[in-house]
Amino acid sequence: MQSDLEKAQAEIIRVQIERFHHFYADYFKREETHAMVEYFFDRIYGLESDREWKRLALTTFQTVKHLVKEETRANIEHLMELNELTEELDADLARLLIDRHGAEHRLSVNEYRDLYCSSSSPEKRRRHLELVLANMESFYQLAHRPINAYIMKPARFMTKMLGIYPLFKTVEEGYYAVLPVTKELFESFVEEVSRREWEYLNSAFANAQT
Repeated sequence: MQSDLEKAQAEIIRVQIERFHHFYADYFKREETHAMVEYFFDRIYGLESDREWKRLALTTFQTVKHLVKEETRANIEHLMELNELTEELDADLARLLIDRHGAEHRLSVNEYRDLYCSSSSPEKRRRHLELVLANMESFYQLAHRPINAYIMKPARFMTKMLGIYPLFKTVEEGYYAVLPVTKELFESFVEEVSRREWEYLNSAFANAQT
């Protein structure tokens, strides 16, 4: 049975994804970018509720990561860092949600914005956005370095042997989601995400600028 915090945190994830679908609707509608934005805005944000993924990240991966190729290890570690900070920030908002509305409340995007503005983590939010943007760039580089087309299958085999395939699968999904996207289209997408998300963050914490 879910605790109130788990219920509230699931609602925070849901409404954030709703906001992303609203902000970046054009990219969700376009055939060549749909898989990419679904990966970045739906799949990655769903990782914090994936208990098996988190268990492997916290236990098995630490004991076998030295056996994994450097690039694969780096991508997994970036996702782990992003997931850890995402979960921490979402838990903070979930507690605010419980205090204000109760764990069962279904948030509107505007109500989510109110909670976001009331949180006290501007520096963590900035670090989180930096990680999000860096993660997008790293997946583009992964997908468009020609040699990686030849190492994905061996990497899949190795991670299955080591018992960490669910972690690698997340990297693999990102690879294939970004692969069809041209450099120009990807750059315009990241530019728009960067602009809109920094505006969203900075306007929420206008009095906390450093």
